[in-house]
Amino acid sequence: MTYEEALSKLNGIVEKLEKKEVKIDDLSYTIAEAKKLVDFCRNKLDKTEEDIKKIIDEEDD
Repeated sequence: MTYEEALSKLNGIVEKLEKKEVKIDDLSYTIAEAKKLVDFCRNKLDKTEEDIKKIIDEEDD
């Protein structure tokens, strides 16, 4: 999954939650899925930041 795909899915979940379209029986699953997507996006951003810092540090040497 790409960052963009995860973000799109997360935005879809947020929209459904805001519109109260998530049934109470599905709420726990939906929140768990949202957390997985947030964690995925955060990890992807952290990894990208590390990669960029390495590239910049290599160029400075």
